[in-house]
Amino acid sequence: MLGIVDYGAGNLRSVQKALEAIGERALVSGEPAVLDGCDKLILPGVGSFGAGMAELSARGLDLYIKARAADTKILGICLGMQFLLEQSFEDGEFAGLGLIPGQVVRFTEGKIPQIGWNEVHGQVGIDMLAGPSEILIIADDQQNPKFVAADVLSQAEHDKLARALLLTPSRAFAEKVAAEVERQLALLPRREIAEYSVRNAGGIILVKDLDEACALANEIAPEHLELATENCEELLPKIRNAGAVFMGSWTSEPLGDYFAGPDHTLPTGGTARFFEVLNQDIFLRKMSVIQYTKKALLEDGEHVIRLAENEQLGAHANAVRVRLEEK
Repeated sequence: MLGIVDYGAGNLRSVQKALEAIGERALVSGEPAVLDGCDKLILPGVGSFGAGMAELSARGLDLYIKARAADTKILGICLGMQFLLEQSFEDGEFAGLGLIPGQVVRFTEGKIPQIGWNEVHGQVGIDMLAGPSEILIIADDQQNPKFVAADVLSQAEHDKLARALLLTPSRAFAEKVAAEVERQLALLPRREIAEYSVRNAGGIILVKDLDEACALANEIAPEHLELATENCEELLPKIRNAGAVFMGSWTSEPLGDYFAGPDHTLPTGGTARFFEVLNQDIFLRKMSVIQYTKKALLEDGEHVIRLAENEQLGAHANAVRVRLEEK
C-alpha cells in the first residue's frame, strides 16, 4: 500500500488519480497511525518551501517522515522532493528534512545552477531540472481580457524569473489585456514579484494568425499553454511541444495546479521539446529482452559482422562469426 502524506497542501488527488490509473492503491492521510500501514510513502507539494515545512512540523510529520526514512522508500514529488533536501535558500533560509544531501537555491538571471544535481545523482531518481514557471497564452479577440490578464498574472506571481507571454493576432485585444494586467497588478498581494516578472520576462507578441501562433508556441515549448480561442479543438493537433495544454476560455491554468487531475510536474525552459509531463511511465523501468535462434542468426549474422567491421570493432564481429562457423 502506498501512503500519500497529507499536510494540508500539495497535489494530493492528482497523485492519487495517477496511481489509480496504473492499478496502484494509494491512501491519503496525515495521521501517522494510518500511514504506518503503508510500506512506501509519497510526499507531494506545491507552493512555498518555508510554509510547507511549517505545516509538516505543526503536524509532527517532519519527525515522522525522518523516522520512517530508515526503512521506508519515500518519493518526493515537486515541492515534496525539495523537502527531502537539507536546506532551501530559494525564498529565505529554511531547513529541510535532511534525508538527501543538497540545497534548493533560487535561479539567478542568466545562469541556471545545478541545484544539487551532482550531490543526489546516483542516490535518487530525478526526472528533469525544473526551472521558473511559464505560461504562454494563445488568444483570439473573442476572449474576455479580464480572464486572459488574470491567467498571465497567475504565473507571473510565482517568481521574478517566471515568464508569462500572450500571442494574439489582434492589436486591439492585446491593448485591452495590457490595460487589464495593470489594473489587476495593483490588487495583488504579491504585486512586487508579479510586476517584476511581467516587466522583465513577460510580453505580448502580435502574430499574423493563429497558425503562426501555434508554430511559435512549438518553438517556445512552454510549461503551460492555454488555447483561449473559439476553435481550440482545431488548434490542438498543431501543438507538438508543451508541458500541459489548457483548452478554452474556462480552463484556467490554476485548475491544473490544484484540482483538474493530471499530474502537474512539467518541463520548463523549452525542455518540453524533449521532456514530458511526469507520468506513471517515469516510475517504471523498462528493459529489452532479445533472443535469437540459430536459424535467425544465420540469416542476420553476416550483416552484423559487416557493421561491426566497419566500426573496426573486431571482437564484436568475432562474437557473431564464431557462432556462424559452428556447424
